[in-house]
Amino acid sequence: MAACAPASAAPPAAGGQLLVGFDRDAAKDGQRAALDGAGGRIAERFAAIRGGRLALVRPRSGVSLRILRRRLSRRPEVAYAERDYFNFATAKTPDDPLYSSQYALGDSPEDHDIDAPDAWGTRTSCAKVAVLDTGVDLDHPDLKANIVESKDKPGDGKDNDKNGYVDDAHGFNAIKGKGSGEDNEGHGTHVAGIVAGRGNNGTGVAGVCWSGKVVPVKFLDSNGRGSTSDAIAGIEYAVKTGVKIVNCSFATRGKSEALHDAVKFAEKKNVLLVVAAGNDGQNIDKSAIYPAAFNDPNILAVAASTSEDKLASFSNFGSTEVDVAAPGDNIRSTYIGGGYRVLSGTSMAATFVAGVAALLKKQEPDAKYDDLRYVIRRKVDKPPALKGKVESNGRLNARKALAAIRDRVN
Repeated sequence: MAACAPASAAPPAAGGQLLVGFDRDAAKDGQRAALDGAGGRIAERFAAIRGGRLALVRPRSGVSLRILRRRLSRRPEVAYAERDYFNFATAKTPDDPLYSSQYALGDSPEDHDIDAPDAWGTRTSCAKVAVLDTGVDLDHPDLKANIVESKDKPGDGKDNDKNGYVDDAHGFNAIKGKGSGEDNEGHGTHVAGIVAGRGNNGTGVAGVCWSGKVVPVKFLDSNGRGSTSDAIAGIEYAVKTGVKIVNCSFATRGKSEALHDAVKFAEKKNVLLVVAAGNDGQNIDKSAIYPAAFNDPNILAVAASTSEDKLASFSNFGSTEVDVAAPGDNIRSTYIGGGYRVLSGTSMAATFVAGVAALLKKQEPDAKYDDLRYVIRRKVDKPPALKGKVESNGRLNARKALAAIRDRVN
């Protein structure tokens, strides 16, 4: 997976491996028989997804990936066998690096912002949010206090907290399958700062959440690209840690039933997935981007708006598949190396929504994902330029959503 890439005839995918979902009635001996007969072997099994019947499969010596996929697709024990598509982080650097970084939050007369100061008058702390991305700069002065810390000791090769993961002291590296979610690209750190750049500390920027824990889950590499299998491992990890809000600022054109299974697993655990609509400037009602175009009720897809309350030129849109818009053009936030940078993209827009969802969840801990989704979609500002571009016809408003969540839950 990677930042939203333009459409292509064959979506790019990781070489030499497939994601295989076995039928719900297929016992392990039947699964083994199917793999043996097709010439495949299990490289990794996702114990929590599809009841343990989702696996990353590689061909045995002498068997091509194409032949393996064709053979598996014919087996009655196999529900699907698909390529491990790459997903891409949805961000790009704008032309004007000096553009104001605070317009998205402030309460300006132009009303192109999310009314954060009014919301902060009620609450500045947030529920925990997982950032499924390139990781987070764990030592950033504006983030360090808001990054989750487990009982694992970094680098000792042990699962000290007995959660099934090794060395996950500060989030998780799904690429390596162990260790913390340290960022070596920058996108994830930028996203994390929008959610929870430490507020009112006299340093750098303020996030939507002045305080609250971010769980860094690294599945995108130093090029902003990551496999679907690593995205699934990241979702599985985030849900197992008890997080109820996951920010997914990435996209792919490869429709993956395996990724869809992970989305459904998150739904069963009452987890909201806030996802970026993508940066192709296209209507995804007609040209689908995933996971935004999955129709599951725990997905909240977000387009990017500008400082003029218009749809950003790069932003995907869709009156059916995209739920709401949020500021995503020329956004200043934290960056690797302890610095700050201005970026644009639906990645940034989605993260404002994830931050507001975390405010709501902290305000009303009993709120379910559908409660969060309802107030975020319905309690919006409705600038004329967004009509017909997103399902809600509107742009995120933190104040209105926070004022409505109690009545919605109670």
